Amino acid sequence: MPELERWELLVRRDDLTQREIRPISGDTLRPGQIRLAVENFAVTAISATYMRLGDSELPFWDAFPGPEGYGRVPAWGHARVEESNHPGIAVGDRCYGLLPMATHVTLTVDPTERGFTETSPAREFLHPWYRTYLRTGEADLADDHATLLRPLFSASFNVAHCLTHRTDAPPAGEFLVRRDGPAPRSVLITSASSKTAIGLAGLLAPRRDLTVTGVTSARNTAFVRSLGVYDTVVAYDDLTPARIEAPTVLVDFTGVAERLFEVAAYAADALTQILLVGYTHPGAQIDPPPELIDPMPEIFFTPPEEDQLIAAEGERNYLTRYTAAERRFITEAASWLSVRRAKGPEALLDAVDRLLTGGLPVDTGTVVSPS
Repeated sequence: MPELERWELLVRRDDLTQREIRPISGDTLRPGQIRLAVENFAVTAISATYMRLGDSELPFWDAFPGPEGYGRVPAWGHARVEESNHPGIAVGDRCYGLLPMATHVTLTVDPTERGFTETSPAREFLHPWYRTYLRTGEADLADDHATLLRPLFSASFNVAHCLTHRTDAPPAGEFLVRRDGPAPRSVLITSASSKTAIGLAGLLAPRRDLTVTGVTSARNTAFVRSLGVYDTVVAYDDLTPARIEAPTVLVDFTGVAERLFEVAAYAADALTQILLVGYTHPGAQIDPPPELIDPMPEIFFTPPEEDQLIAAEGERNYLTRYTAAERRFITEAASWLSVRRAKGPEALLDAVDRLLTGGLPVDTGTVVSPS
């Protein structure tokens, strides 16, 4: 592959096996635009989700529109302002947010207290959570783990709050889950080796009033047990009927109907609520299987849940609690999460192939530097 100074990864939207690197040009910036030079981004299950569900009701292929038939893969990472045609954004500022898998990206922005927000009409369909770029400091020893875990932990944090703070009030809006009824005594977490599931289990572990069971593949049970955040770990193949204390909530990160049926049967009559949070497995679907109606699964979409929590307790209080918990999770993750660093377009192609074929170990995360 010839060496390119500016390039991007493009993927066929209807065939994820068709991937290629193409050069990109540096067009003149219009007023209000900035150009970011991408420093690094994480290649994790969340990007696989964006690709697999990119043409669904969550159209992530349109986050960074590509040429006809192709998509630019969204990922979370760090970038630096290389050029600016906005008086409120300085060249050299470093930020964290949603980026394409590329060396550069041009954004139309407005400054905020903590960074800036992307404002182009083409991306208005995205929740502001995906258009917000936070100003960050220079890279330190925790930078790689922060790159991998920051976009995931918000789901862990907000699901944990949902499970431990019950209320009789109905959901306040679309995409908000029920919190009525008694607090759960048992929580079942599928895809228990995923980073978001681990973050959730870690937040629930100190609670003596909850029993947390992690469900994972047989090859990952030893790793999941070694984390020490689950009370019990069971493989999908070993889901024989068990006595589970009611009420039980199933938190599903797989997005696969077969897994939902298996774990729901395992919980049996103790099951009172199902939250669909993630889509880590091939074949994942956003909509729950229509046959599963008691209890009816609920989609847990993190951004509006976070908005509701911020409105209830105030942004400053929320950010204080959240930042402390996130920092602790990132720091502790160094004990179980190894980082595989990769650089350049060929290394990215290999990392994406490993991601989509399941070739990455569960205790390893990949951070790619485009150049």
